[in-house]
Amino acid sequence: MLRQTFIHVPGVGSETERKLWERNIASWSGFRHCQPSGISRAITSKIADYLTLSEKALRSKQAGFFANTLPKREWWRLYDEFRERTVYLDIETTGLSLFYDYITIIGLFNGTQFKVYVSGHNLGEFRDEISKYELLVTYNGTMFDLPFLRKEFKQLSLPPIHIDLRFLLRRLGLSGGLKRIEEQLNIRREPEIEGIDGLGATILWNKYVRGDLRSLELLAKYNLADVTNLKTLMEYCYQELRQRLFYDHVRAYGHGNTVTEAKQYEPRRLKSLLTTTMSNIRARYDLTETQNLSRITIDAFSAKLKEHSQGCRVVGIDLAASERRKSGWAVLEDKTVRTGLFSTDEEIVNIVKRLNPTVVSIDSPLSLPIGRDCVEDTCECRRFGITRECERVLRRRGINVFPCLLPSMKGLTQRGIMLSKLLRKLGFQVIESYPGVAQDILGIPRKKVSVVELKYGLLNFGLGGDFTTSHVTHDELDAITSALVGSFYLAGEYEAIGTKQEGYLIIPRYNRYHERFRTS
Repeated sequence: MLRQTFIHVPGVGSETERKLWERNIASWSGFRHCQPSGISRAITSKIADYLTLSEKALRSKQAGFFANTLPKREWWRLYDEFRERTVYLDIETTGLSLFYDYITIIGLFNGTQFKVYVSGHNLGEFRDEISKYELLVTYNGTMFDLPFLRKEFKQLSLPPIHIDLRFLLRRLGLSGGLKRIEEQLNIRREPEIEGIDGLGATILWNKYVRGDLRSLELLAKYNLADVTNLKTLMEYCYQELRQRLFYDHVRAYGHGNTVTEAKQYEPRRLKSLLTTTMSNIRARYDLTETQNLSRITIDAFSAKLKEHSQGCRVVGIDLAASERRKSGWAVLEDKTVRTGLFSTDEEIVNIVKRLNPTVVSIDSPLSLPIGRDCVEDTCECRRFGITRECERVLRRRGINVFPCLLPSMKGLTQRGIMLSKLLRKLGFQVIESYPGVAQDILGIPRKKVSVVELKYGLLNFGLGGDFTTSHVTHDELDAITSALVGSFYLAGEYEAIGTKQEGYLIIPRYNRYHERFRTS
């Protein structure tokens, strides 16, 4: 398709290109052998000169030349000529937040070889490998993969041409996530990985960090399916777009040309690619060595807690919006946790009074946006909005947090404010926490990912107590996390997000507790 393209020539737009095609000038070589009618001599001369430069750039496989001249929307036209210098990329991460999460593995497929780069082992080798290619293919890489890569690798040099299949497929009437599009095109995955999605990939990584090597292999297999299916989809997009754009304008090629869909890779070949890749990594790295991937534990600041003049007993509360639903509570002292459930405000007040904690950490909004004095939408104060500054900050960091006065949040906010006022009146120090963001910072899976993995994450953080062997609800596990935030607060290892007028949301300090194996 590139040799049939003219819109990369300065001054030549899609209309001039279409005129050339309609006059059966269907290639660069065809242009040189005829004088197109209806096009000025100046434009004709410019095209001739530029095609000479284009041929030279193509012979030397300089994709950068075309990156600077061809509209990004049409970069797909380069694919056939640069097929041998194309690489398909997909990353797996610990979550969706560019601010808090990090890359776990990177998969690259060049059409014949699959290479996987694993955090803590060979991730740093990715930089040299990616520099070998001229054309990069991703799905939603513009919004996800590339920002993570640029955060991970400082001054990273990526291929000059990036084709994001999400946008090409949308032009062809296909939208949604990668798995949904695969289903629409009847692309099937092996049963072992068919049900795995992005959240499932985070579970596999956490199991690997705990020492389950099989989970890493399954994660690599999932990633392999992603990158090989990208090639299948790239072939499909190229043929479909070429058919719709080019053949409909060129009489010499006729009409009714059918598109042959690219075939999936056979399971046997995929198995061979995976086996070879993992064998090569095992030969160079001890994949069972995962301590450099582990997050910080409570031992890192337990000494500070012991020195705290007022003690370090913390009560965490995962508050429900109504007394009709059970809420979770947890008390954390040193490294030992006790948990339970309560329904009424009177119950939790009695529990707090009995435990007499240094601080109470509540998972609930404990204040209103500046200017608001009630939660009612009919009140004049509604003009000040429904969102606090702490919620805006978290959203900017990629954390999906609900505004405190969203209709579904009003009941919780009202109850949280009332309970915090009551406890403060009794002389207790109360802070606002958000277990979800704390879990993200500390590398602990959220309950929406897996309640089992959340429990394992708290165990790995160094906490003990009855919850380790008995059944506990997800409300109790979030209450434990809220109590943990209180420990960070008492140790001085916290960040206060918000404003003085609205109050602050307390989260673990990010910079210190995000230490891990670095690649750049």
